[in-house]
Amino acid sequence: MSIRTWLVSFSPTTLTSAFSSVTLGTALAWYLNNKLSLVIYVITLIALLLAQAGVNLVHDYYDYLSGVDILYRASGFSHRPHPIIDLKLRPKDVITVGYVFLAIAFAAGIYLVILVGWPVLILAIAGLIIGIGYSIPPLKFHYRGYGEILAATAMGPLVVWGSYIVQTGIYMNPAPLIVGIPNGLFTLLILLGSGALEIDACKAVGKITLVLLVGVKNTKYVVYTSIVLMYLAIIVSAILHYLPYTSLVALLLIPRTLRLAGPLLSGDEAVVRSRWRELRNLWAGPFSVRLLILIIFIISMIIARIYPPLSI
Repeated sequence: MSIRTWLVSFSPTTLTSAFSSVTLGTALAWYLNNKLSLVIYVITLIALLLAQAGVNLVHDYYDYLSGVDILYRASGFSHRPHPIIDLKLRPKDVITVGYVFLAIAFAAGIYLVILVGWPVLILAIAGLIIGIGYSIPPLKFHYRGYGEILAATAMGPLVVWGSYIVQTGIYMNPAPLIVGIPNGLFTLLILLGSGALEIDACKAVGKITLVLLVGVKNTKYVVYTSIVLMYLAIIVSAILHYLPYTSLVALLLIPRTLRLAGPLLSGDEAVVRSRWRELRNLWAGPFSVRLLILIIFIISMIIARIYPPLSI
């Protein structure tokens, strides 16, 4: 198989989650503590990109084994290429590459532990458990209704916090945890969208996603709560001076976020099914919104550094 096929199999769009959170944590270290090591940033970024690509491959492998992805493709729906079903990669190769990526990422984490101290090891182990346990028996978090919550926590606050820690060596600052909340909640919205797309296939194999756990009717409350919390976190971050007040420009993206989540706000399963093309946008759209917010944050930090009165 070609290199391009393997690159597509990593689900590259999703890798912007790791990029956004690592970059945000690093930017916070520079803005709040004037600490920035490009070498550590590159190591951290590569480790997290490999970890997320590895989790994607392992997840696809086990969803293929369970039959949920086969049923999902048979329904005619699709929101991204599947490495085994669509790209024709061998299952054994997919799971092997996934584990190799996770091993390399963990080794990079050990290197960062040597550089900045053992508490980083706790974050690395927690991330590894969430990543592997997301789909792999006996944990199978994503099959028990709370995988999405764990993934959102890991890919948002925890990665931002870890990226901040390896730059600064400071563990007790709550800033990266609060500033990282929007990244995590965008991950949650993305996973809710894919859960709604796969609802029939999940029911057939007994996979309990968050959408099935709370019910389609109540999913809208999860969505509204997530959107409120993600933008409230930005406001709180500005009030607490974790971000400059100019970062509040990101609030202009609230209407776009609501439009993306529109299919899940009806509370009607029939309506959700009929709007599957919009649900596919919900899977892809939040990645671009999250990148826009990252750009706004970084530009606001740079401006505040150049013109300090704008930081208060």
